[in-house]
Amino acid sequence: MSVNWRNLTTGVAGTTALRLVEPDHSRPTTPENWCRYAPITVVTGSGTIAAVAEVGAYPPVDGYQILVNPGLGTFPVP
Repeated sequence: MSVNWRNLTTGVAGTTALRLVEPDHSRPTTPENWCRYAPITVVTGSGTIAAVAEVGAYPPVDGYQILVNPGLGTFPVP
């Protein structure tokens, strides 16, 4: 999965790939843990940030992909 972001105030933009967190097989897997990604920090600068998650840009080695409806989120960064 990748996240494309743009600071709408400054125009700075970037893309970052998120790493899949390996499931813990020592206990039962709950639905919220089926598909978890490790958090990552990016430097966007202050302003209004728009972000879009894209699934399939970096498919797993086994080629498994899922259908996800595209979406867009915006949020202020102080």
